[in-house]
Amino acid sequence: MGPGGWAVVAYFTETLPHFLAYFAAALALAAAFLLLYVTVTPHREFALIREGNSAAAVQLTGTFLGFAIPVAVVIGHSVSIPDMLLWGAVAALVQLAVFVAIARLLFREISARIADRCTASGIFVGGMGLGVGVLQAACMVP
Repeated sequence: MGPGGWAVVAYFTETLPHFLAYFAAALALAAAFLLLYVTVTPHREFALIREGNSAAAVQLTGTFLGFAIPVAVVIGHSVSIPDMLLWGAVAALVQLAVFVAIARLLFREISARIADRCTASGIFVGGMGLGVGVLQAACMVP
């Protein structure tokens, strides 16, 4: 291997721990978000998904993507893992606020409709979460 090849290997071995630390922190943040989100919503997404409820699956998937996109942007621009975790917490709170706004202000029966397999309701909640996530991701870039 030539000198340039060794430089690549050296760079990789130096940056791999950084990648692993950010990835582990992001996975922990994602797990915490999912746990918090399914605890806050009145319907039980994971149980409904196990039963084959597509509305719940679409709703949770869209919401999770609406959380993950801003976190991904923040990872690319953060100065440290605590910085990334703080902005990730903001992304989580925004996603919770999206559900609360929909369930309390727009469609009070949305949770029951998702539990009753109304795919349109799941698409709406998941889509709103995804759309708001894209908007907040754009706002999180300095």
